[in-house]
Amino acid sequence: MQAVHQTDTSKVIRKNFTMPRRTARELDFLAESQHKKQSQVIQELIHEASEALRNELRLAQLKKLKGAFTGLIGDEQSIQRMKSDRAE
Repeated sequence: MQAVHQTDTSKVIRKNFTMPRRTARELDFLAESQHKKQSQVIQELIHEASEALRNELRLAQLKKLKGAFTGLIGDEQSIQRMKSDRAE
C-alpha cells in the first residue's frame, strides 16, 4: 500500500470568507498597489503573521531556557553531593 502525501501546493477553496466593506476596500487597495491578486495578498499576509507568531513563541521558549545551561551549580547542589551521586 502506497502512502499519500499532501504538499503545500494543494488547493483548498474557501467560499465562506466574509469581511467588512472597509477591509475589502483595503484589500483592493493592497492588491492593486502590489499588482497581485487579492488571494495572493491574503496568503502572504497570513504567512507573514503566522511566521511572526512562530518566531515570538520560539523566542519565549528560548527565554525560558536562559541561564539553564550556564554550568553554574544550583543552590540545592554542592560539589560534595555531586561526587557522592557519581560514586553510587
